[in-house]
Amino acid sequence: MRYVRRSAAALLVIGVALLLGIGWVGSERAIHPKARTYRRQLADFPALHPEPVSFRSRTGATISGELFHGRSTKTIVLSHGYGDNEVQMLPYAAFLNQADFTVLTYDMRGRGKSGGEAVTVGALEPLDLISAVDYLAARPDIDAQNIGALGLSLGGAVTVIAAAQDRRIKAVVDDSGFSDALSEIGVSFEHFIGLPAFPFAQISVAISELRAGVNIKNVRPVAVVSQIAPRPLLIIHCGADTVVPPSHSQQLFAAAAEPKQLWLLPTGGHIAAITLAPEEYAKRIDDFFKSALR
Repeated sequence: MRYVRRSAAALLVIGVALLLGIGWVGSERAIHPKARTYRRQLADFPALHPEPVSFRSRTGATISGELFHGRSTKTIVLSHGYGDNEVQMLPYAAFLNQADFTVLTYDMRGRGKSGGEAVTVGALEPLDLISAVDYLAARPDIDAQNIGALGLSLGGAVTVIAAAQDRRIKAVVDDSGFSDALSEIGVSFEHFIGLPAFPFAQISVAISELRAGVNIKNVRPVAVVSQIAPRPLLIIHCGADTVVPPSHSQQLFAAAAEPKQLWLLPTGGHIAAITLAPEEYAKRIDDFFKSALR
């Protein structure tokens, strides 16, 4: 019996160590995701003329980006998705700039040329977006009364949270954002991290929180989306999205107050609306911001 107990204890220790080890690997991939690369580059958008910018975030990180001046000083801030960088937002900057808007793209913390030690899955990123608004509002060539924001996936969730806190953001487009970080991590853990969700998602989240010094479980756009009103909100999602299921946007829309719009495409994967219906996508967003920013 003594041998059995010792063997069981040893197996338990090994099992816990294995779980913690894999949880550490999961946390590393979560807060330091692999850098995304693109074949396209700024030169592929000759109509865009960038002004490199950088600003200090309220979190202390230095955020790097590009400002594309339009015919109008009304400005749209674009926030990219998880593990991505500002290059993802160039097609969005192109159609918005063509519609006369000034556009700011930026690398989120821990991405591209920006500082910040880790991606925090929406815990600190809203403060970086608010700091972008601080920067824009201080510029004499920007209409500080007419700043809108659009975000994709994580960027959509970040935009909702930031707008709920900062009323200087006058209009919000959330494309494929999640409603609750913890429930979304459970769904997309295998897609982004490459490990089975159970039991590693919860363990990895806990370790990530300790390492980054944040509370990811409190990242819940659905809890604050109603605070955006009476500023207008447009939510976009594709019906076949398996990374962030469309139920997240439906929950956000239900929790939001008027004025609000939901464009739910019947097909398409994650953030695929711009690919499925590029002309309608650009027109809907251009019209939305032109109506909201007066």
